[in-house]
Amino acid sequence: MITAHWLFSAACPLTLLYAVVSDSRHLIIPNWTCIVIAVAFLPAALLGGMAPLVITIHYGVGLGVILAGIVLFAKGIMGGGDLKLLAAASIWTGWNGLLDFLFLVAMLGGVLALVIFAAHRLRGRFTVLGRIKWIGDGDAKSQSIPYGIAIGLAALALLPGNPALPPSMMAALGF
Repeated sequence: MITAHWLFSAACPLTLLYAVVSDSRHLIIPNWTCIVIAVAFLPAALLGGMAPLVITIHYGVGLGVILAGIVLFAKGIMGGGDLKLLAAASIWTGWNGLLDFLFLVAMLGGVLALVIFAAHRLRGRFTVLGRIKWIGDGDAKSQSIPYGIAIGLAALALLPGNPALPPSMMAALGF
């Protein structure tokens, strides 16, 4: 049982890392990453001893986030991959951690936007920036931002202490 709990629990951070790298390299968050993150919560939570009602609330939070995000997507404010990753990761944060998660995403996203804006302006001086294909030649206002980086890092930062994770995993990581 402990091995299965570890495997399902490890699926979340490992898949989040993959989504972060994918978004930073290609501006794409594969659908399968969001599915794995969302689905892995159920067995991890059950094996962690979470009550069915609490698990339902966690999935309800994810549903609420995706419904709110659809409005942002329709207005062109948020990308579809970012929306799906945000909703999947919010399942792991649940209601109690949602505000902290969204705040951290906003802060990290703001820092990311500033870094990208600076990189966009400096790409002529530093040739290495020209190798990042999504830092385009257009103006900075239309610059794409791989927001999956902020979402993934925020979710990873808030994972320690999550009741769905095995205590032995947190102890092994030093938490």
